[in-house]
Amino acid sequence: MKLDEICAVPPTVITQEQRLRFYEQGYLKFPGLFSDDWLKPLRNALAEIVESTREIKESTQRIDIEPDHCAEKPRLRRVAYVDEYDPIFWQLCKDSIIPDIAADLLGANIRFREIMMNFKWSDGGAEVKWHQDLAFYPHTHSGTTQFLLLLDGATPEQGPLQVVPGSHRGKLFPHYDDQWNWTGAIAEGDYEEAGVDQAVMLTGSPGTLTVHHGLTVHGSGSNYDSAARPAFVLTYAAADAMPYTAPSYPSVNYHTLVRGVEPRYAHHEELNVPLPPDWWGGYTSIFDHQEEISTVA
Repeated sequence: MKLDEICAVPPTVITQEQRLRFYEQGYLKFPGLFSDDWLKPLRNALAEIVESTREIKESTQRIDIEPDHCAEKPRLRRVAYVDEYDPIFWQLCKDSIIPDIAADLLGANIRFREIMMNFKWSDGGAEVKWHQDLAFYPHTHSGTTQFLLLLDGATPEQGPLQVVPGSHRGKLFPHYDDQWNWTGAIAEGDYEEAGVDQAVMLTGSPGTLTVHHGLTVHGSGSNYDSAARPAFVLTYAAADAMPYTAPSYPSVNYHTLVRGVEPRYAHHEELNVPLPPDWWGGYTSIFDHQEEISTVA
């Protein structure tokens, strides 16, 4: 849907002011939105996943581990395909307020794309360099959103999400180096144009939810606190936004319509889109890709 069509319909769970602020700034934050009724079962199910990874020696498409991960002290960077592990995770994706917010921001018809868990482990948990989500999964238009649900909160010391306000109204930067090798990050030479010096930290208490536009420039630093900073990452797209490329994490629920009805037409937006690599051959995580290019450099 076009923005004027979206704004013509009253929102159901956010205010019109919040909706307009999202399209002006490219992000929103909902402090402490989720209560322990959600957080406790999510933590319990996540703890079972972590326990199951103790004997893993190297990263897989589902489990991405820190270099110092071991059975005695598990250190995970990311778990993908989270919706396939425990029913509570898929309930979060389809039955919580999150897809309702997505519908208020993108239009009534919403597809689920993926859910991941980024752990940001204590004492040096991996940073995420500046990037834009649509560089990884370009669509026929920019109507995608990514949500972060802070399971235990995030302080400035824990490498919280940082976003550049208004950057979604700019261009989609190439996430390649000068030799057109995929880096999964905006080149340092583009930092000034991307406005990274204007970034704001999105800290919050447990249960805080943030959402940002698919073109919003964002990243996060390493976690040097003594506590981990786990966050669920959920992505949704307007149902009339068709992906150009294969999904990086094609779970059994990928592309499921979670709100509204199937559209009759695709919506196309004029946007210069550098295509990412073909993910059909497998994908680990943004951490892995950004770490590879750092090692080469």
